[in-house]
Amino acid sequence: MIYDVNTLDIIGERKDGGIELYIISSGEIDDTPKTQTLLLDKIQNYLNYIGSNQFKEDFPMAVEDNIWIILKFDEEPPKLIVELCKRITTWVEDNGAKFTTYIER
Repeated sequence: MIYDVNTLDIIGERKDGGIELYIISSGEIDDTPKTQTLLLDKIQNYLNYIGSNQFKEDFPMAVEDNIWIILKFDEEPPKLIVELCKRITTWVEDNGAKFTTYIER
């Protein structure tokens, strides 16, 4: 489940200067239109932050090819969500960051 689209779940600065912004999907995620909209809105919120002056102030050394939005699943997501994530990858890259997913097991 994707929660509060207006909140950044977790942000971490790596020792190599990279920035990781995590979206945490708690529990089972479904492929309903509501969940898809929540995910897209959450990504947009993250992209807005990455493009903001606040982000530049918080992480002045961040470089575009080392900023990641990472979507964490608790279990294997539905195929429709996997396909949506593939499209999200291009969208995020067009907006100055990289996108990946992983399943915590």
